Amino acid sequence: PDSRRRLIEEAELGLRLLTPEDELPRQALTSTVAWVHSSDLIDPTPFLSEGQVLLTTGTHFPPDRAGVDEFYQRYVSRLHERGLAGLGFGTDVLREGTPEGLVLACRGLGLPLFEVPYRTPFIAVARLAADISAEDSHARETWALRAQRAISLAAIRPDGLSATLAELSSQLGCWVALFDAGGSLDRVFPDGALPDATIDAVRGDVARLLRGGQRSSVTVTSESSALL
Repeated sequence: PDSRRRLIEEAELGLRLLTPEDELPRQALTSTVAWVHSSDLIDPTPFLSEGQVLLTTGTHFPPDRAGVDEFYQRYVSRLHERGLAGLGFGTDVLREGTPEGLVLACRGLGLPLFEVPYRTPFIAVARLAADISAEDSHARETWALRAQRAISLAAIRPDGLSATLAELSSQLGCWVALFDAGGSLDRVFPDGALPDATIDAVRGDVARLLRGGQRSSVTVTSESSALL
């Protein structure tokens, strides 16, 4: 999903990203926007959830004076700690352009900040975000149904286990490995996809999970990939 990027790059909205992409955290612009909310409260965080985008015209922002940078730092820190996906500032409603202190605060904390031109109503941004979210949801459901059917068909082939694992690897676009009850690598798809170092890293966690005697999962990160 890349709804944040699609939202910002929609030509009809005319949004302009003010935080350089190379200064933002990984996946800052490639994750799903949960919702778009507008507020001019000094602290809107009680009404916000992680993954949302906030739009504001800055009616609550103080005039440029001594100490205003500290206000922006506190304001953006609250949004960042709440897990906001981004902040949009509506320009030319109360002030021309976006406050420099707000830009610097967002850059410092890696919060995507974009400028919303006067001609673009906030409801247009929210409507597009909702449309993109619906498209992403439909795409995920469609893929899940197709993948489920493909894996189910693989399971009834002569070598059902290997066929199922191979199809799972194909559908997920990554390697899939099977370890036996003793913690030894049984098979992997695609064949030869795992280097020895990665196998060793996974084997230790496999043994630990097996000792637990319960269904569970763990995430392991290696130099080659993220392992689930």
